[in-house]
Amino acid sequence: MRIGILMNLAPRKLGSFEGWIVALAREARRRGHALDVFGRTPAHPTFLQQLEELGAGWFDVKELEAALIPGIARLSRYDVLHVNMYVPRSRIALMAYAAYPARVVFVDHTSGPVPSTAAPERPLAALLKRAADAVTMVRVDSIAGVSDYVRERNMKRWRLPAERVRTIYNGVDTRRFLSKEEFFSTAPQPTPAQPERVQLTTVAYLIKEKGVHSLVQAISRMQHGARVHLRVVGDGPELPRLKALAESLGLGERVEFAGLRDDVHALLEKTDIFVHPAIWAEAFGLTIAEAMSNGCAVVASRIGGIPELIAHGQTGLLFEPGNVADLAQQLDSLVQNPALRRSLGRAARARTEERFNLSSCAEQHIGWCEEAFVRKERRSRLPLP
Repeated sequence: MRIGILMNLAPRKLGSFEGWIVALAREARRRGHALDVFGRTPAHPTFLQQLEELGAGWFDVKELEAALIPGIARLSRYDVLHVNMYVPRSRIALMAYAAYPARVVFVDHTSGPVPSTAAPERPLAALLKRAADAVTMVRVDSIAGVSDYVRERNMKRWRLPAERVRTIYNGVDTRRFLSKEEFFSTAPQPTPAQPERVQLTTVAYLIKEKGVHSLVQAISRMQHGARVHLRVVGDGPELPRLKALAESLGLGERVEFAGLRDDVHALLEKTDIFVHPAIWAEAFGLTIAEAMSNGCAVVASRIGGIPELIAHGQTGLLFEPGNVADLAQQLDSLVQNPALRRSLGRAARARTEERFNLSSCAEQHIGWCEEAFVRKERRSRLPLP
């Protein structure tokens, strides 16, 4: 079959999402399928080279958006369209629906506001939305959420039967994110002559919803905050405000803004505690899985799909989102206890290998496309009325 990946993302770095696309191309090739990727620019040269070596095509999605009818005709040549990071009524999604007879599968990676805090809809608006939702789902074969939280949200939103909604967890390459030897050694660790510096890392697109401001504030309130150094990896519109906040709290030397990086795996090797302080309903938390795979002790918000990655006290620690005092307390407990950090890191690595492995993720996605293809073929053989 021919698979078209439509993604609303510029693969400008060498992160886990780019690695996931390459893994899909590798698995598709292994099974004898052709796969093309339509994405945003810029694209990292190494990512493009990897796709080329696997026989997968790369195209700028703007080419489709610029010419509606030719774009739809082009998409209709695929057997399955695998739509990612688009809202269900975006221009590209509507073009995919129009590209009959291609089957459309929709992956929901979307984080967003906590449902209980969302503004209530007026009755007429809710009725119109419900009608639009029903029409939208006519051409969607099935939806995959990246967590059970997202799957259940989709079942409720779209009123779909269970067989049309599934969970496929995001995956990370556990071979890339190597385990820290000292975290996985069962031998007693020597007690340092003086308290060591503890390295904290957070990786995020810097928008307010990622909650990095809460993390910076928590460091200023920690009992043992003088022992920590925080590295903030990523860029985004909140960067100037975060720098100003760190300076205003007197944390200029203890908070480093590292920008967008291709070597996150290397930075995690040097990380003692990974922190993910999101204040919105995170769909999954791919950077959390990366840190867990690398044996980091993780502290993250108890919100959205994050508790599906972290069992509190076993594979990491959870805190109430936006609660600066709670976050400071959890961090202090790990700063003082290297043995607990190692224990959580070992368990986190094991959980990632078991549930969030990249190879398994790619196999599930390509298998899902094959299921949609079989339904397409069966439908094409139905006798005319």
